[in-house]
Amino acid sequence: MPRFSRPSRQKRTFSEPKTQLAIELLAQRPEPSAILVTDEALTLPENRAVWKTVLEYVRRGGTAAGLNWESGSYQRTTLALNPAAVSVANAEKLPQRYSQKAVFVKNVAPGDMWYKTDDDSVVQSMVFPATKVNMAGETAVALAKVGTGKLGYVGDVNAEEGSNAVVLAMCGLL
Repeated sequence: MPRFSRPSRQKRTFSEPKTQLAIELLAQRPEPSAILVTDEALTLPENRAVWKTVLEYVRRGGTAAGLNWESGSYQRTTLALNPAAVSVANAEKLPQRYSQKAVFVKNVAPGDMWYKTDDDSVVQSMVFPATKVNMAGETAVALAKVGTGKLGYVGDVNAEEGSNAVVLAMCGLL
């Protein structure tokens, strides 16, 4: 089941509620500042009601991070910050480049790609040669508008330090 943030004095509290509690948390005011979806649980049939509630939350202006676009490649490479996709404040705080092993998503609009491959990106592997990897339309870090809300994705599979900052920025906590 996904984790939902509850209001608190510390600003950040995470919980992992059961189905009915998740729906109740999304109905309370103030709403959570963001929802971090960390696995496929929302796609399971038994969580259909929660999924619909999360989508309504996003359409009203909420932010959900971790939802999928179409699955792309899987590799380790260095990604470059796309300053056109992030706010000036976030661009100053986020790493300009960082390496991550990630599941990429494809068919992402360039303006939604927070990080993307560039001419300096190469496959980083102990098995495969260091070949160039400049993939148009694919990214491991994206945030797109959905209605008046936002839908984000971070494909990092190893919880790299740069990705931790990205998730906080997507949730408005950086």
